[in-house]
Amino acid sequence: MNELLAQGLQLMGVGMGVVFLFLGLLVGIVSLVSMIIQKGEPVDVNAGAESISRDDLLVVLTEAVGRYRADHSK
Repeated sequence: MNELLAQGLQLMGVGMGVVFLFLGLLVGIVSLVSMIIQKGEPVDVNAGAESISRDDLLVVLTEAVGRYRADHSK
């Protein structure tokens, strides 16, 4: 019985070690990819966007809500 307990503890230690190493490797890879991505050129999120007036935006949103309600009221 004592030998069985020792084997169980050994297996538990090996399993926990493998999981710890895998998670450490995963954190390292994610950090490396994050650093590589941050070194790239920054992207302008407003590139190519037209400026739209508040009145035009209100008209578009009102039309969109009206169409949504018409499609989903059945």
